[in-house]
Amino acid sequence: MSIRLVLLALALAIGSVGVIGQTVPRFESGPCAVTVPTAEKHVDCGYLTVPENRSKKNGRTIRLPIVILRSDDPNPKPDPVLKTLGGPGASSLRMIGARRASPWLRDRDYIIFEQRGTKYTEPALQCPEVDQAVSGSAFAHETHQIAKGRQIAASKKCYERLRSAGIDLDAYNSYENAADIEDLRRVLHLEKINLYGVSYSARLMLDVARYFPDGIRSVTIESTLAPEVNYDEVGVDGVVRSLNELFAACRTDADCNSAYPELEKEFYAVVGKLNKGRLEAKRSTPNRRDGTILLSGDDFATWIVDYLFSNEPSATVEAPSIIHRAFRGDYVDQFKRDGGPSVGGSFYSWGMRYSVWCSEERPFENTGLIRAQSEKYPGLKGYEVMALPDICSVWKVKPAERIANTPVVTDIPTLVLGAQYDAYTDPSWGKAIAGRLKKSFYYEVPWAGHGPGFSVPCVSLMIAAFIDDPGKAPPDDCIAKTRGQFHFLTKAP
Repeated sequence: MSIRLVLLALALAIGSVGVIGQTVPRFESGPCAVTVPTAEKHVDCGYLTVPENRSKKNGRTIRLPIVILRSDDPNPKPDPVLKTLGGPGASSLRMIGARRASPWLRDRDYIIFEQRGTKYTEPALQCPEVDQAVSGSAFAHETHQIAKGRQIAASKKCYERLRSAGIDLDAYNSYENAADIEDLRRVLHLEKINLYGVSYSARLMLDVARYFPDGIRSVTIESTLAPEVNYDEVGVDGVVRSLNELFAACRTDADCNSAYPELEKEFYAVVGKLNKGRLEAKRSTPNRRDGTILLSGDDFATWIVDYLFSNEPSATVEAPSIIHRAFRGDYVDQFKRDGGPSVGGSFYSWGMRYSVWCSEERPFENTGLIRAQSEKYPGLKGYEVMALPDICSVWKVKPAERIANTPVVTDIPTLVLGAQYDAYTDPSWGKAIAGRLKKSFYYEVPWAGHGPGFSVPCVSLMIAAFIDDPGKAPPDDCIAKTRGQFHFLTKAP
């Protein structure tokens, strides 16, 4: 066991006392950090206070807002579901209005956990400098390289500002995140909880299971960012895999293949055309700045795998038709409205995102393999999934211990969900994870992209069935129903 794990075990065993004499960790009831929908009648809110860095004695503390949706059952089961979102850096509190999509609330409470450093925590690692750089580059029609340079410079300014404010950026990582969840379980006096994570938070839940297995009854993970995968070395591979999945599915669908026999060629022709002469689109920002941005072929590729594949399957079925229309010069309004860089700000807390990535991903990656990704595919030459590897050159945080880059193996019952068109977390990663776990069930959801639980309603029923009885495979009729329910649209939407 590492020294850090020993120190954490001691802290959890005896607790610690802050400078004002109050025990840390602690949970204090209080007002909700966000507006609660009026339909929610049974909600408890409060703040979890924890050490910022558990390896430092009598250091700073931070506060994390917690929302507990109470079950409709007056006598709920004692093991609630705890869910948090991914990113890293996304706020989880936007899930507060999702009662109807959470069937486990029938007989269990539902804890929404806001991860350290995200939007509503104290402190929140927000970087408005980065949002301003992104929108400034977009409105100025800067090249990709100039825009990336501006974003890196803005990230450095944010880093220096947060450091000068006394924030220990080394402490914003998955290990401390996992310990926060364990602290919450303990201070709420819960013997067991059920974990639910998506994307980065699926990785986080695996870390909770790795470090604190005794308090976990079950784990549900979907679109899993596998800890052992060096993401930036394979990021473009994932985009191309999802596109190839679309092209192959169209070829094997008689109607789609008849309507779009050259779909793959048409897609790459659109990418090449827009990368040479970009498409102008009108945009405005929350401060009412109006202007135009230029959409590239890379923007079109990202929009196809992101906005379409990550929405309802009813949007995915339109993908071949939309590609064909773009090939003919008819770009749909949704692409012109939503494609390309966001000029209205991001829902990520960039500082949290960078701290996790630059601690847990970049130290274990090969720079040559990362660079090779953008040159690997002729049709997407120069394409990048994220600018994070370069930002880590200015976002200096302590590298994670080697264990952060290794697979998790537990005997906790685990439901693992992948998605057919997921461009960001290859479903094969989830399948491999399930293969190593001693008690697991794996399903690949058809017609779905990143985070199938958000886009395919019946997935929530599968999850609820698993949580009710983690020792038994949940019914898979959702998979069969979804596979047979949708077909590619072969007329203009």
